[in-house]
Amino acid sequence: MGLDRAEGRAGRPRAPVRLQRPPLHPRPAHPVPAARTPGVDLLLGHRTTGLLQEGGRTAGVRVTTPDGERELRARLVVGADGKDSAVAGLAGIPTRRYANGRFGYLAHYRGLPLPGGLGQAWFLEPDMAYSFPNDDGVTVLAVLPDKKHLPAFRNDLEGSFEAFVRALPEAPPIDSAERVSKIIGTVDHPLITRDPTAPGIALIGDAALTGDPLWGVGCGWALQTAHWLAEEVAAAAAGGGDLDRSLAAYPRVHRRRIRPHQRLAVDFARSRPFNPMERLMFAAAARDARAARHMYLFASRLIGPFGFLNPRSVARAAAVNLRHRARRSQPVA
Repeated sequence: MGLDRAEGRAGRPRAPVRLQRPPLHPRPAHPVPAARTPGVDLLLGHRTTGLLQEGGRTAGVRVTTPDGERELRARLVVGADGKDSAVAGLAGIPTRRYANGRFGYLAHYRGLPLPGGLGQAWFLEPDMAYSFPNDDGVTVLAVLPDKKHLPAFRNDLEGSFEAFVRALPEAPPIDSAERVSKIIGTVDHPLITRDPTAPGIALIGDAALTGDPLWGVGCGWALQTAHWLAEEVAAAAAGGGDLDRSLAAYPRVHRRRIRPHQRLAVDFARSRPFNPMERLMFAAAARDARAARHMYLFASRLIGPFGFLNPRSVARAAAVNLRHRARRSQPVA
């Protein structure tokens, strides 16, 4: 998973943060008392089974606990419960699902060098693959093939995974490295979009919008949407102001910052051949440092689709590709 530390300053991109799950979820030797976080109650073993309604809006949740059922009342219920959000389902928030034409597997390797210590990406039309450095000297390899390859992976996961990696152009030397994890993945991961609010409810992260794992944006979007929600409603929630009015601003930010990226991801998830604009921009990014940096800004969500496809950048990409074609056509002395 990846976290992008550079949210708003497109002129100063920073390296992304990629951590293995254990560092993100440390297991404490002793339970951490909830009292250490003022205003937060940690309730383990609770499962949401219903929503409390008052005056046409949600006013809390009904949960099952090891001691039976109970009600938890709240001015705002936040659904942070993933792509299969129970909160969204109980609230009747419509779910729009988009098929994903690819599946994905990844594995962790030790002793696997990367050129310049940097990650790599393979856009293979329509297959995809990535390698990127993780913490503690570990390199992650991820493959996202078209579903036509799924029968072979189901028949022989390890053999198919390694054969796919070995066939990559300038493939990582996995035969000289040590695999230190299982090969894990998912064979069906639809993209999901929901309205991020309903009366008395807000959705964040995958509960509101589940992207394509191909782009590695899930953890980043979860943190960003939580931040945007807090910015909009914190003052009203803490001071007893008009919470519903403050909440109305959150979906506007959500739609403006994320939906354009999601629309492109939905289209690309069809596992189709590149369209002319993708071919132009992707090819230029592989041939020119400035075009590559521009691609990084877009893939890291530091600029949106319209910024990525601005006339100046498209013209530069065209010039890069024309120069490349001219050099290739020159006779060898």
